[in-house]
Amino acid sequence: DAGVHSKAWYAATCDRKTAEDALYRSNKDGSFLIRKSSGQDSRQPYTLVVFYNRRVYNIPIRFIESTRQYALGREKSGEE
Repeated sequence: DAGVHSKAWYAATCDRKTAEDALYRSNKDGSFLIRKSSGQDSRQPYTLVVFYNRRVYNIPIRFIESTRQYALGREKSGEE
């Protein structure tokens, strides 16, 4: 579970729209939260939601099974 469940910025039951609305209300660059990804895919368990420059970005957080680590964004061919 990456140890996120007890963090203030983790919004487990927050869907995409609710997360985006909350960050728009904050209206502060750098505001963020982590939510469960909509697809509930074990390879992409979380989404980082960030407010920057009056926009909200949803960035996938994926789990790399071979290294047991997390990475941001979509997998790129040949990445290390």
